[in-house]
Amino acid sequence: MDIPQMLYPLFMRGIFREDPILTYWHDPLIFILPDGSTSTVTYRPRTDYVFLIFSLTLGRPRNYSTGDLVITDDYGFWHRHSQMRWHWNPAIESIYLYKEPQFLKVTREDPLELEFSNNAGFAIIHDINVHIGECSKGNWPIVEQYLRGLARTFYEKGKELKV
Repeated sequence: MDIPQMLYPLFMRGIFREDPILTYWHDPLIFILPDGSTSTVTYRPRTDYVFLIFSLTLGRPRNYSTGDLVITDDYGFWHRHSQMRWHWNPAIESIYLYKEPQFLKVTREDPLELEFSNNAGFAIIHDINVHIGECSKGNWPIVEQYLRGLARTFYEKGKELKV
């Protein structure tokens, strides 16, 4: 499981109340993209719910026919949300060897969009895993207050550092 430790109290029973505030789930995706193709995935919660997307775990793209690892800027994905610019993640090691942390509040009106694009000259198979906490809109103020408290704590500790 890829839940940052600072979020554990929101997923645990009996901390804030009997039921957890956030429900954890992850969405593993496996794409097989022929050359010249695109595929778009949109994360939008069900009505009256909010997602906290906190990580994308990126597998290594591979040539579908040979299984060889692919390192190229001719394959990758664009993604956007109101908290980040529309930007390109090519299939290069500096991106795929590390998790891509996110801390996105995703609503029906403000979804996360991922658009995969393959211009590598061959079919590619690629897996990613999107890590999500889900809560009702009524519980979101608790999550938001908790996250703001963490941010204030880290900010104050940072001010104490002697640089």
